[in-house]
Amino acid sequence: MRMRAWWLAIGLCGFALVSPVRAQAPDDALANLWTTLCLGAAPGSDLALRCAEIANGGPGSRDSSAAGNFLGEIPGQGRAATRDGSPDQAELRTELGAGWSAFASADTGRLKRRGGINESPFDGDTWALSAGLDWAPRADWRFGLMLNHAREDLDFLGSDGRTRTRYTGAMLLGGWMASDSVSIDAYAGRLDGDYDLRRSIDYTLLSGVSVQALATADASASRNLAGLGATWSHAVQAWEWQLSSGLDWQRTRIDAYTETGGAGLALVVPGRTISSRRGRLDIGLARTVSAGWGIWQPQARLGWRHEFANGARPLAVSFAADATGTPVVFDTDDADRNWGEAGLGAVFVFTGGHSAFIEWRTRFGHAFLDEQLLALGWRIELP
Repeated sequence: MRMRAWWLAIGLCGFALVSPVRAQAPDDALANLWTTLCLGAAPGSDLALRCAEIANGGPGSRDSSAAGNFLGEIPGQGRAATRDGSPDQAELRTELGAGWSAFASADTGRLKRRGGINESPFDGDTWALSAGLDWAPRADWRFGLMLNHAREDLDFLGSDGRTRTRYTGAMLLGGWMASDSVSIDAYAGRLDGDYDLRRSIDYTLLSGVSVQALATADASASRNLAGLGATWSHAVQAWEWQLSSGLDWQRTRIDAYTETGGAGLALVVPGRTISSRRGRLDIGLARTVSAGWGIWQPQARLGWRHEFANGARPLAVSFAADATGTPVVFDTDDADRNWGEAGLGAVFVFTGGHSAFIEWRTRFGHAFLDEQLLALGWRIELP
């Protein structure tokens, strides 16, 4: 019996040695490394001054100063990058007459992140503008080019930190009406952008030392995205049922950057790539209503989303004034895996080849990130 206990203990130790160990939370990782990284601070530098204050700051100084660096805001810079960047369904629709058409759309939304352990909560505003041309060589085929400009503004709670992103680029669109009831659509594109970053540093030690500073940076970024979907429609008199599914892929690359300012606590942040692969399934119900000016189609939609990628991963940063470049390694949070989406809207078709759409949609059932969005657009068939 004793021999079995020894073998069990050895086996558990071996499992612990070979099992992957998750990185620490940002605050814990920094608090545990103050002594080590301070060895690389040049004498007389601002970082050396901060290190001396922490060493003589009284009980809890390492924990307080680590929390006041708000390293949890850094993963959040990439979190909004995994928002759904696919075109609106009205821009992907394939039931157009042959020939050319032009379209434009705009959307505005609100983001809210709560919960999580390693990433700071934030409130955010988003908006995007799109415009493009469609060409339908036949009634069942369509090809398009869309230009897009998108902005995301995040304000972190509990500090003065913020993230401002701007992306501009183009997407290719395509669609095929396989039959009267089945359509296939696809898109692919690339957007180039930049990040305007501000991290707040704010803590007070028991010794009475108080540090308030801002560390700022600019970083370039790029976003590649693509998607494929299918829609089945079934009309019963003036009612129409729609069932659609698809897969959306998105990869955002944020280049490395070095902060300025920060009272000696500016960071070097390496480049990173955030990938997302999402499956989607939607069911919708619409009713066609005739009017003197044309027809309009109010519609409701309920959907489900599943994230296949974007799991927790380690992120290593270092202090710019640390000559030894001691890495502070911590984990991001896992992404939401499943959530729902509901939408209410309408499509308007006017005489003379004009059409418009409007839709409000909200996401629900998130573990962390919620979003509401209002989108509207206009299309005109060209002679």
